[in-house]
Amino acid sequence: MESLKELYKIGTGPSSSHTMGPKKVAEAFVKRASDADRYKVTLYGSLAATGKGHMTDVAILSVLEPVAPTEIVWRPDISLPFHPNGMRFEAFKAGKPVDEWVIYSVGGGALANEETAKNPPANIYPMTHISEILEWCNREGQTFWEYVEECEGPGIWDYLDEIWTAMCETIVRGLTAEGVLPGGLKVSRKASTYLVKAESYT
Repeated sequence: MESLKELYKIGTGPSSSHTMGPKKVAEAFVKRASDADRYKVTLYGSLAATGKGHMTDVAILSVLEPVAPTEIVWRPDISLPFHPNGMRFEAFKAGKPVDEWVIYSVGGGALANEETAKNPPANIYPMTHISEILEWCNREGQTFWEYVEECEGPGIWDYLDEIWTAMCETIVRGLTAEGVLPGGLKVSRKASTYLVKAESYT
């Protein structure tokens, strides 16, 4: 299994594949093409079809637009072969292309393309079944959380504390905010209403 840091992430909502992944690409691309005077981002397939509602463009522009003017092109009619959530980032300087990157947002904020697929991330947990882990715990006289620390290192607890704090803040924000969700789809917030109804039954 991969690190818990791959499972729990803090990022731009509402979708890890439609906002967190594209923003992550933009952050990496602006570092490798920081001297560009213009950017162009083409979104394909599923990413383009539902990206407006998920504010994919907002996530990308928040990174690239402060550096240079950025054009977003939507191509829901074209799906690249590797994955439905394809993106093409292009950088220009003095009217000439200086860099191009085709990458895919494959879920959970993770990115991949044909090259990275050949070298998947390493598993830091050597055991793959809970029965093996429990057997190890019994044999070593350690608890389940100690096995996690054995594999992840002690720094994992500070990371998970940040995750827990973000989760709690998100829940409170969702239960107290009213009105319409951002994104242009005019979807009403419902959590606070459901909370009031639930509390009326107690």
